[in-house]
Amino acid sequence: MASDSGTKIVLTASATEMSDFSNNPFIAFVGGFGKGPIPLSYVRRTLYPHRPKKADGQASYAPYGLRKVESILLEGGFARKDIAVVYPEDLDLFIGPNTKVVGISSMDPTGMGYVSKTYSSIVGGGEPMNRIEFRKLVMHPAIRNYKPKVIVGGYGSWQLERQQVSKSYGVDCVLMGGRPEPIVELFKKAVSGEQIPRIAKADESLDNWDYNQEMPVTQNVAIHGAVEISKGCGRNCQFCTPTMQHKIDVPLEKIMQEVALSTKQGSDHITLITEDLFLYGQKDPGFVPNSEAIIKLCKSVADHPGVKSIQAAHMSLAPVYHNPKMISELAEILIEKSWYSFGGKPIITAETGVETGSPRLMKKYMGGKMLPYQSEQWPEVVTNAFGILNDNDWYPLATLIIGLPDEKEEDMLQTLELMDDLKDYNAFYVPLFFVPLENCVLMNKKGAEMDSLSKARWDFFVKCWEYNIKIWKPTFLENRLPNPFLYRTFDRVFIPYFGKLLGAYYGLTRRGSGEQFKQAVYQLSMPMPDNGRRTKGKMKAKSEN
Repeated sequence: MASDSGTKIVLTASATEMSDFSNNPFIAFVGGFGKGPIPLSYVRRTLYPHRPKKADGQASYAPYGLRKVESILLEGGFARKDIAVVYPEDLDLFIGPNTKVVGISSMDPTGMGYVSKTYSSIVGGGEPMNRIEFRKLVMHPAIRNYKPKVIVGGYGSWQLERQQVSKSYGVDCVLMGGRPEPIVELFKKAVSGEQIPRIAKADESLDNWDYNQEMPVTQNVAIHGAVEISKGCGRNCQFCTPTMQHKIDVPLEKIMQEVALSTKQGSDHITLITEDLFLYGQKDPGFVPNSEAIIKLCKSVADHPGVKSIQAAHMSLAPVYHNPKMISELAEILIEKSWYSFGGKPIITAETGVETGSPRLMKKYMGGKMLPYQSEQWPEVVTNAFGILNDNDWYPLATLIIGLPDEKEEDMLQTLELMDDLKDYNAFYVPLFFVPLENCVLMNKKGAEMDSLSKARWDFFVKCWEYNIKIWKPTFLENRLPNPFLYRTFDRVFIPYFGKLLGAYYGLTRRGSGEQFKQAVYQLSMPMPDNGRRTKGKMKAKSEN
């Protein structure tokens, strides 16, 4: 616990980003939903509670990016006693007259991310919780009273300038990029009272610095036992920022150092942070996977003492189609370390981007996504990859984008056709409105808006959630929400509320048409019986067919 004078450097993040969402990485998506009329204190307790604090009052777990900044500062010459990583509700215990800097990490400070832009007005209504919690953080009385320099970094820091809220939020500096040397120099200036820039760029391009040489390993455990295995992607999808960066693999030795640290500090779960698990060790210009390197990595992590479960953040589909044997071999390793289950059996999952069923849009905006195949083969790649994954107990979480620039009705119809082709596979579909992110090729394009969606786009949005409900509702809540109170809240309050809001919005904007939509609302609004099960729709898990 800090003295009454305060800790010199305090590092934190908003309440949504400092939570592990009851140890569920995918439930963290709901941070982008609207809060609606539910009291914030209730939402915090039930949806995104924080893990217990350390004995000294600091946060036991923190976002991976914040842990990296902590290590950068410690390696850069700052003393351990001068740095505290804390939960936002404990700022008044660590900020005082001697506090010079409050460093904040944020992924989505103003609710401009894909999930927030898509779902905040549909689920709950009003501002997304990410935005509410970030604003509450920067307006904290301890920050306002003692006036330390406020530096905001992380993948979402650009939003503050795009929304022109830095000044009103009291943010002194928006930090973009993660190169250690500029970060250390910025904090040194802030601590010594020197003037710091309103925008500081810590070198966004990975091409201009030796990432593995300069970036230190973390010194404290991150939320979900996060460990970075690679950075960047190189596939050059124009709607995405990380894919514009050349891929860099973290050496296995450094990965295992962070795995060992995480297990030693109490995390038996390991999340592999990567834009694509199947690109680890890849050197081929056609993006052919290096199966030997991937299998060695996963086996090394799985064999480490204390690791009970492993979750990869992202994967791509083309390598699955290209090398089914690799998927089978990985499944033998990862199924023993399963984080999730379906219908009582363990499964493997990771987020993947389907994005569209249109070969034209694939070729125009993401020509590297399907390599080593051609854009015309994309629907074939997707359907075959889903089959291979399901055959090996991999159930992907798939994102799809509505409203890409120049998207035509025929493109949307092709995506609907692809969804029909996928109807017999087990997956979780997340339709998202196109958002022009910073530092991507399409950053100056107009984002998709809900009130401009055509009937085909609405039908697609609804179809995704129809599939989700039919596949996942019988087991999703009970397997992912171990807290019975959370389980019943989602089943009897959240899901019906979601369906009613969708129905009301669609009725107002589409004049009540759409029998398909009505059926989706009906599915969404049906609570499970008391035994936690409801009769499944025609789409069943393969294991039960």
